[in-house]
Amino acid sequence: MKQIKLFIFQIFLFSCLIISNSFSKALPPGSGVADVPANVLILLDKSGSMGVTSYSGANIGIPYSITPISNTGNYISHNGSTLYGVNHSSNALTSIVGSRNTYRIRQRNSCSTYYDRGQNVLYHNNHIYFIGRYNYYDFPRLCKVNTTTGARTYIKTIGNRYSYLGLQKHNDIIFVVENYRTITLHNTATNQTKVCGSGGTLNRAISGSSVNSRMRFTVDASGNLVFLTQNLLYKFSRSGMNCPGDNPLYTNSRFTGQLSNPIAMAGHPSNENILYLISRSSITKATLTGSGNNVSSNSVSREVVGRFGSINPNTYNPTSKSAIRFRSLRDIKIDSALNRIFVADGHQRMVQSFDLDMNYHDHSGYSSRQTRMSGAHEAIQSLVTDSSLVSSVNFGFGYWSHDASSYIYYSGRKYNNNYVPCRNFVGNPSWLTSRHWLVRYNYWCYKPAGGLGYTSWNTSKNEANPCGRQNCLKVKVDRNGAARINSYIKNVRPGGGTDAKTWAAIAEQYYGHNSDSPIDKNSPCQGSYVIVIGDGDMYNTSLAETKVKNLLNQKKVKTFTVAYGGGLSSNGIRQLDRIAKAGGTSRVIKADTTDQLKAQLNAAIRSVIADKLSFTAPAITATIEQGGSLFQAQFKYKQNMEWQGALTRTAISKEGVVNEKDSGNWNASDMIPAPAARKIWGIIPGVDYKTDYNNYVEANSALIQSQFSLFGNAVGDYHRDTPKVPGVTGNTRCSTKGDSRATIADGTDDDVKGLISFSRGEDYFDYDGDCILNEPRKADGKKAYLGDIFHSEMVVVGAPSADTAFTSTAQESYWRSVKGYDAWAKSLASRKDKETIYVGGNDGMLHAIDSKTGVERWAFIPPFIMSQMPLMVNTNLNNDLAKVKGGTNAIYGVDGSPVVHDMYFHSPLGNSKNWHTILMVPYGRGGNGFTVLDVTNPDKPLHLYSVYNDHIKNKVFVMNHLDVVSEYEYIDDTYSVIDLVESQTVTDNYNNDNNIDDECKANTTTSCYESRTWTFPVAGLSKADFEVNINNKNIPNFTVQTGSSGLPEITFPQLLSHQANPDRPGSSDTLIIKLTRAATQRLSTNLPAEYNYKELGETWSAPRIFRLPNSGAGDSNIEDDIYVAVMGGGYGGRNDGVGSALFVINLEDKVTPGKVEKVIEVRDDKSLDITNSLPGTPVVITADTTRGIKFKGALVYTNDFEGKLTKYNLTNMEHDGLRNPINLYDHTTLLSIDASKENGRYQYHAMDAGVGRDSQDLWLFSGTGDYERLTFRDNKLKNIMYGFRDVDFPLYKKKNEAVTTLFKLERCSDTTNDSTGVDCPLTTNKVSLIARAKKNQGWYINLPASQKISAEPTLSNGLVYYPIFEPSQSQNKCSLGLALICAVDDECGTNVSTQLHNNKSLKSQTIDGKVYAGRTCKAVGQGVLSRLVVFANKLFANIAGKSTQSKTDLVVIDSGMGDVSSFRNSWREGNF
Repeated sequence: MKQIKLFIFQIFLFSCLIISNSFSKALPPGSGVADVPANVLILLDKSGSMGVTSYSGANIGIPYSITPISNTGNYISHNGSTLYGVNHSSNALTSIVGSRNTYRIRQRNSCSTYYDRGQNVLYHNNHIYFIGRYNYYDFPRLCKVNTTTGARTYIKTIGNRYSYLGLQKHNDIIFVVENYRTITLHNTATNQTKVCGSGGTLNRAISGSSVNSRMRFTVDASGNLVFLTQNLLYKFSRSGMNCPGDNPLYTNSRFTGQLSNPIAMAGHPSNENILYLISRSSITKATLTGSGNNVSSNSVSREVVGRFGSINPNTYNPTSKSAIRFRSLRDIKIDSALNRIFVADGHQRMVQSFDLDMNYHDHSGYSSRQTRMSGAHEAIQSLVTDSSLVSSVNFGFGYWSHDASSYIYYSGRKYNNNYVPCRNFVGNPSWLTSRHWLVRYNYWCYKPAGGLGYTSWNTSKNEANPCGRQNCLKVKVDRNGAARINSYIKNVRPGGGTDAKTWAAIAEQYYGHNSDSPIDKNSPCQGSYVIVIGDGDMYNTSLAETKVKNLLNQKKVKTFTVAYGGGLSSNGIRQLDRIAKAGGTSRVIKADTTDQLKAQLNAAIRSVIADKLSFTAPAITATIEQGGSLFQAQFKYKQNMEWQGALTRTAISKEGVVNEKDSGNWNASDMIPAPAARKIWGIIPGVDYKTDYNNYVEANSALIQSQFSLFGNAVGDYHRDTPKVPGVTGNTRCSTKGDSRATIADGTDDDVKGLISFSRGEDYFDYDGDCILNEPRKADGKKAYLGDIFHSEMVVVGAPSADTAFTSTAQESYWRSVKGYDAWAKSLASRKDKETIYVGGNDGMLHAIDSKTGVERWAFIPPFIMSQMPLMVNTNLNNDLAKVKGGTNAIYGVDGSPVVHDMYFHSPLGNSKNWHTILMVPYGRGGNGFTVLDVTNPDKPLHLYSVYNDHIKNKVFVMNHLDVVSEYEYIDDTYSVIDLVESQTVTDNYNNDNNIDDECKANTTTSCYESRTWTFPVAGLSKADFEVNINNKNIPNFTVQTGSSGLPEITFPQLLSHQANPDRPGSSDTLIIKLTRAATQRLSTNLPAEYNYKELGETWSAPRIFRLPNSGAGDSNIEDDIYVAVMGGGYGGRNDGVGSALFVINLEDKVTPGKVEKVIEVRDDKSLDITNSLPGTPVVITADTTRGIKFKGALVYTNDFEGKLTKYNLTNMEHDGLRNPINLYDHTTLLSIDASKENGRYQYHAMDAGVGRDSQDLWLFSGTGDYERLTFRDNKLKNIMYGFRDVDFPLYKKKNEAVTTLFKLERCSDTTNDSTGVDCPLTTNKVSLIARAKKNQGWYINLPASQKISAEPTLSNGLVYYPIFEPSQSQNKCSLGLALICAVDDECGTNVSTQLHNNKSLKSQTIDGKVYAGRTCKAVGQGVLSRLVVFANKLFANIAGKSTQSKTDLVVIDSGMGDVSSFRNSWREGNF
């Protein structure tokens, strides 16, 4: 059917208990004696210093005024307190005083830079002229700074304390216009200063031009003064130091008619009739006509560019004027030497430049800013949204600062007659209310709510008691903790101190609570942990040290300490180091940045996972090809190391007999070339991989480092020459021994090279502890540098051999026959001798292995997997004291299953259409992406494109065939009060002036905003676009209207506040605002439709490739059909809106490689409270896979977490058989199995499907169970196996989803207790005909004893085989569970599992000496089964655990006997 030798036999192991793209990974759930989820309580410092902000790019604050530095392209910006020099092209601060090499000037003296937010700065002849005040009540002063020497000179005091000033220049003359109708002239050449009064029209012009603390005036090219009042534009002539006359030279009364509140203007440098004006969100180029004061004939023509909108500074590059965006323009200036316009955008804190025709030129200003707190939010979100980590860990969360009971704050100005100092109320029994007057300063005394530690769980509020603004256990440690943390975390705001006893009390009292502790006393293998994140030196550390020591000794709870943000002193770090050792961990974890915090938290959780695995177990992926080879991918678990992989070939007969002595057997791990001899390549911009397919080498480390850091992942400083902090355990273990002493250095340059050499096979991370870092890695004397192959199914590609025999023009085989496929295949017949196995490994590589010899041809590191390789580095595994060996994190790399297809298309690397063999490589648990290669020549593969969705940073990355990476940002869908405009404004107020008034007001003049009405930061939204939750309750009664700023104003039913001053108490209210899917899609204007991958999750789903009739209904032209891949949205973890979609990907668009042809959103039922995902591979039915199909394209079926079964029309059918029209991409829900968190009916695994022999209907088979928590037991779990028939097949009919009962299980027959066929939905006589008609849609079988499906079902000869896992029924959950196989009749749902037990009763079965009674399925061992495969009338499966057979990791039993049909049994036997 296609160019590969199809596999009849496939066994693969699914597992979720792994740490995916960010973490080490765990072994299959239920497969060991320690498979009980660990408890991890994260306690986050919320002290005031967590509000410290870091920036990338030129951090200029809000640019109120700017001035170009003539002829340099650079400029000076003023933010109300500070002057900054900015290199516009490099977006970096630059020196503005040469002698001092300083990039900023901030001063408060007789020449103050403070307290003026008008157009108050000019550059001229190596001097900066500016206006400022000493304080709010001071008079404005004009001063200058010499940019060569730094000398500062006072020039003149102008106006009074209420004056607004504007500053402009012409030649050597500076003009200062003041709203009290004076004009000051200063000659920069002679230092002469002159003050001019005004009268007549000039008086009115000056007065009328004052608006919002600014003066709307400029100087035109001829030196005339130009004023804009509300209705008129005036020009006044002048010359030299002469004052202008009172009567205008020119008047235009038609000027303002089409302008929207202009706030500033500038004159064209050479044409006095052209002016440029700015309003809030646009620039207007105005050309004046006429002359004199003839207002009836003077007119103006206008060109306007820009509109309101937020931008991503990292990707903003408007190629047309229609794409230009502004949010709040403040100033406009022109560099006459370069003919360049500069405009200052206040809200976006950036400056944009344009040519004189208003074509975009460049932009600068900070490209991103992040507080320590927001960085912690991001890092914690990366933990709790990782699919595999969440499967192994129960998360909880709390925040801490200081003991609020010993603090009294002042808050809110009030008046009273008696002075009472706040401190008098501390511990005073007369303290009866929460507030008292403090009149000396007219403030409230405020006693914070809450307390210290943990006493109980408040069910109504879903938080701990006590819970205050400073300290609270907000999310209890349990199965749903990760999801709650993800939705809540952004609400944590800085404020308070750093008292170590607060977090220690929470941890001690919670873990020690008699009834609420998450510790399972009956399961000694369970690990429990505390992770404390702090950004400043703590006090009461001795008390905390005692408490964590007690937790370790009495409860076996270990404590990690994380020194975050770079704000701790050496002594503070040593204190945390002592606490870590007292808490049972080796040392303090140091993370100065957000990326380091993510990496170090990754490492901490990885060690949690590793600690609880106490065994070594292989996993096997086996494939039998027609030629008689059994390929097995195995691995050995290695704690704190990359898992050791193996890929073997063993001969097997057609009867299923394995020949382990065949001379052609091999093990690829033995055959792999030496590290230096391997060909490892990647897409590294600047190095052509096609030269020798070996560019991943140390010599290219600088360029590879750029690719490493693409996602912000930093290579850790693993080997050091000196300790970072004296007295704290360091990483200098190998600095004085071994062979690499000379190359070990402080910093990460050596570690970047070391990571490259490690990937090639060297022991840079010193697994064997001898500090010889350039030797090949070995285990048991053998090579050990092939990484583990876990979930990736291998594919073997030889000579092209797809079908060209066809029975219908709708078949792809017909397309091949008319496009010369046979001739092309014949030309590549020699490829048979180069038969290659392609398989993904978790060493980050796609391996190409010679199927005859087992020698690796080459290994490819996809570009967006390369960017995650730094996550392997764990500096905590290389310390001077506790470790005698090194180690690394075991991550997921290329974990998805590659798919091969021969395609006739115009490759972006080719000149015309031709046949190509395409390899599509999903990353699986390695990340939300995929890569497409051209492997037509197995020795010279070509990279076509790669795609990755970073759902934490809201970016889609695309690398095309030219090795160019593009980033596309989309808007977030979740917001807290911190994200609202007023919160940002008062935060800026406080950052600009730490002494600003802290009273909470309903305006943004202080450091605190309090109101019911708040402004959302994204325009174009209505109430229907929002979902609001306050304090864990959904709030429907809010209103939304568009405010004067153009942004939505949301009015909530209660007061909310945000206090930016970290030393003042803030609100404890929790606000979560979510945007609907439709809104996020509509507003993600920076994300083009062709790369709309924002809902792509971890690509567990294998793609399925076919030809799509691109015009849909009635499309009979096969020439313009396109090759597409369909794949489920993947696993979205705990991210609402990620993974709940079907992707249709265009595989042949050469203009936009990797184009999304269509994203079909799957309905997400909010009432179920399940975060939906489509992790399973879709069922794809085409004319090539099923006989009698007349349509082109495919019918596609998916199942999902919410228990839905969905059908999609990707065909050219015009109607549904009843003349009702249907369209391309129509989809409908066929079935809902009533999934809920309580009954646990999650569908993790793909379906199998086949046409029933009796009904001739298409049957779909699935099963349920929480695969992330296989060992979980609860009487409320109600998992099922089921079969459902699509009675409309091969047609597509839209179901009436309003009639919900039509799609429920009630329409299926319950065959749980049927072993004879009496309840068969097709033939049963047990019930009436009417009742039968209502239950004939399918069948289902309830699973007892918390049983769950452990892999997808397998259909063969009329029977469906289900692998089942039953958790241990012992109180000790650490015990191994039971592995069972159920055999069920495909159309009747009759349990015929006795056929697997020699037709004997299954009521009593003995496994490993233990009797299991009452089971209705065949028990085959202890542990977890993979998908079952039928070969030679036998069932084969890997078991992660212990089989009852001699080969303890493999199950082989005789299959049952069902119906035999000449037609294929399963859709998998088609062309995939």
